[in-house]
Amino acid sequence: MACLPLMGRYPNHKVGMIMRWLFSIFVVFATTAGAQTYPQYQSTWVNDYASLLLPEGEADLAERLENLKAETGVEMTVLTLGAQAAFAPGLTLEQFATGLFNEWGIGDAERNDGVLVLVLRTDRAMRIELGAAYGRDWDLTAGRVVERNFLPAFREDDYAEGIVDGSKAVIDQIVMPFRAGEPSPVRAVDPSKLVTIIATIVGGSIATIAGIVMLSKRLIHKLRKCSNCGQGGFNKTRIVTATASTTMNGRGINRFHCDFCGHSEDRAFTISKISTSSSRSSGRSFGGGSSGGGGASGRW
Repeated sequence: MACLPLMGRYPNHKVGMIMRWLFSIFVVFATTAGAQTYPQYQSTWVNDYASLLLPEGEADLAERLENLKAETGVEMTVLTLGAQAAFAPGLTLEQFATGLFNEWGIGDAERNDGVLVLVLRTDRAMRIELGAAYGRDWDLTAGRVVERNFLPAFREDDYAEGIVDGSKAVIDQIVMPFRAGEPSPVRAVDPSKLVTIIATIVGGSIATIAGIVMLSKRLIHKLRKCSNCGQGGFNKTRIVTATASTTMNGRGINRFHCDFCGHSEDRAFTISKISTSSSRSSGRSFGGGSSGGGGASGRW
């Protein structure tokens, strides 16, 4: 046995110490080697592990993505997580999204036109990751969709609306034009005008921008009516009281407050635990597509 030379050179109690030390190193190595870098998926359409979507919104989005696949062959999937650190703390957001995309094999293996929408609630970050076929031509368009269709709602903690509306924009402004052979509308801008456009944006009045932001907030608030008085201005604050893990569900509270009548109410919600099983409850798998790192990220 491997330990016999040790027994001949050291007292028994020292041999035991050495063996325990070697075993502890083995355990650490085995744990590190088997550490999970990416979450497993349960559905090829929507995996809302951070519980950001309302049930009806999730069902509607899943149906929309399923129809997209049936009608065009394009696989697009939405994933929400609490934080990236639970899986790959040493990677950038872009590296994590690309690795996850390729690990799952999103999209058709020959066309490589799949799309991943990744939202990290605790990190306050998101990314649209595009399949390799899009190249880098559609990165600016993806960035515009992030800024215009996802982030405004996310900044108001209205993740359900932001994810659903933003995903629709990805389909309408990226997937469908690309399938039709159209060039990226942002890429088609005359380069000679780019300096003027940037100067105009940068030189804009801060006061004007602040006014637009405030107006947007008021409009969003007016869309949500108070359950007590029926007036607009029913503000929602999302509070996560326990984050989800691979072994336990998370918990949280949606706290609503009316600016008009002062009515307040709390609505509890559950955050589904993150699946680590290699089995797929949906009975489906992706088509083996890959990404070359194209897309766009955003933070709020």
